Amino acid sequence: TAQPAPPSLRAATLAMKWFFFYDANFRPLRDNMVSTQDKAEPGAFELREDFIEDLCVMNGRAGGGIPTYLYKAQKIKDALDATEEGEVFLFTDVDIQFIGPCRDTILESAAGVDLVLQMEFEDIGVNIGFVAVRNSPASRAFWQHVHAEIVRTQALDQRVVNNALYSGFAERDFGLTWARFPAEIWASSQAFFGAPPPNLAVHHANFTLERAPSADPSLKLEQMAMVSSYAAGGERQPLLVFVEATLANQSMLDYRDRHFGVRRPGPEWSTLAEGHVARAGGFREKKQKGGGGVAAATDAAIAGPGSAAAEGGQEAALGAEGG
Repeated sequence: TAQPAPPSLRAATLAMKWFFFYDANFRPLRDNMVSTQDKAEPGAFELREDFIEDLCVMNGRAGGGIPTYLYKAQKIKDALDATEEGEVFLFTDVDIQFIGPCRDTILESAAGVDLVLQMEFEDIGVNIGFVAVRNSPASRAFWQHVHAEIVRTQALDQRVVNNALYSGFAERDFGLTWARFPAEIWASSQAFFGAPPPNLAVHHANFTLERAPSADPSLKLEQMAMVSSYAAGGERQPLLVFVEATLANQSMLDYRDRHFGVRRPGPEWSTLAEGHVARAGGFREKKQKGGGGVAAATDAAIAGPGSAAAEGGQEAALGAEGG
């Protein structure tokens, strides 16, 4: 009689490929991410990581700027080449920590669709710092488009993705089907809607209240310690204070308005209901003397190391190094 495979072989068989990249500045984030994943769900993922000595991040640009946007889009295209047709893989930034098991949630969320992305906010938006991709013709065409659009427009990768999805372009032109992860795959930008859920599985530190240099992960590591303590039943007050401060944070309010509100540029998001505040798009900032947009300064607060949550100046508190 055939004997069951030993646990190590079963884990290897079930392991999902997990792609990410980082540079020397973000090794502390990478090490924390990998160690928390191994503790939360040993053997669930097969690491496929790239180390680049210096990603040449652009200070004041979300997600590290154009070099990082292009590297990330190319890395996802390479991951599609490294997986089998129909296979689902995970792609993340490195400002992620794992609180509990999440592999089943990823697979359940990806059932029947080509792409699953983290919620930027509970009510709207996708974040490309935690993404499950199914290797399919639609996925390959979509990420080719994203890479080409970044080259053509020099725009924030996350804005390119949101535009392609919410406008309906990705579905019409590529047949792409997509969904968003449930709130247990939590990003700190979701603090705008309250504390993490009791079944928190993943924390993405994509938003910090203060702006930090693109190469400094310290604020994100501090936030991770705070969220980890909260999730483990430790001190609750620091996290609740963070949530309250997020609701009043001017950079966050400007970010929502410019990316998901009445000041959103770009195409109509026809997948949204008629009358939705973010549907129309097409907004153009008035230029100030010296060439800067009205909202350029605030944009840097919503992007720091680890994600690409916005663009320009106000986005640096929402994301930065490897995505």
